[in-house]
Amino acid sequence: MTRRRAATGLAGLLAIALVGGGLVFGEQAVWLARAGLHQAELLWGRVPIEDAIAAGHYDEAQVHQLRLVPEIKAFGRDIGLSATENYDTINPTWDRTIYNVSASPPLALENERWWFPVVGSVPYLGFFDEESAEAFGDGLRAEGMDVYVRTAGAYSTLGWFRDPVMPGMLKWPEYQFANTILHELAHATVWVPGSVQFNESFANFVGDEASRRYMLAKYGEGSPEVESMRARIADGDRYRRVMHDVYRDLEALYADPALGDDAKLAQKALVFASLPNRIDGAGFAEPQRWKDALAKRTWNNATMMQFRVYNRSREWFQALYEAEGSDLL
Repeated sequence: MTRRRAATGLAGLLAIALVGGGLVFGEQAVWLARAGLHQAELLWGRVPIEDAIAAGHYDEAQVHQLRLVPEIKAFGRDIGLSATENYDTINPTWDRTIYNVSASPPLALENERWWFPVVGSVPYLGFFDEESAEAFGDGLRAEGMDVYVRTAGAYSTLGWFRDPVMPGMLKWPEYQFANTILHELAHATVWVPGSVQFNESFANFVGDEASRRYMLAKYGEGSPEVESMRARIADGDRYRRVMHDVYRDLEALYADPALGDDAKLAQKALVFASLPNRIDGAGFAEPQRWKDALAKRTWNNATMMQFRVYNRSREWFQALYEAEGSDLL
């Protein structure tokens, strides 16, 4: 699926200062305090990658993956990404999964947003355990909102701290691993407070293009690694086209003055039920893999809006990239 990752962001790391300074209150203060504690736990447990390898924490395949980090970062530096100390460390004892929660009205393609000092307005909140994420989501559902609870594979403090490699990333294919690191380094290079949709779409484009160039430079044209990557990219493009079509259909449905709310809700369900057929008709190389992945999600406006956060204005970024002579940064 196209975006395998998200980050909890800087907000939790500001918890003590913001709560102590009286800048946030109530439920947001509780969330900030809890997120800050868990983020501190993750960061305090970091060790240099080579130390973790020497201690025997990882098997041969995981060691190989960890040793890709310096070359991926060097490639990112060469194309203009910030030369940070991110991903030089890992927390060998970290066993939590990060969850992001987002919400939307049932008949509008809009994000519920939460505002915090410094980072501005954000369209999702991160949690470090499933129970807390689902409880927060249940509260939003009780208010009549569409809710999307998803796992987040990567982590970024936007360059404020030395972000570690997350253990779950060690299971990924090299292209996906490189894409994620380069995506997060793009966040550390460019981040506009309060503009998460721009930031994620920008980092998504940079991560996709930079990882494509990384794989091509490393393995060469016609190699099995590059051909496999290109097949994944082609299916990713097909998926984006399907989702953009679904978004446009929902947008037209919700704007239709001839339909009442009940009729719109019924039509909305039919639009989402059409997803498997849309996949079948889109020419995917591996349609069943994508249909299986789609079936694992609850499809609603919140799901669509998270896709939108990461994939809006892709054509604009592509046109700008080409106008600048394929110079990413």
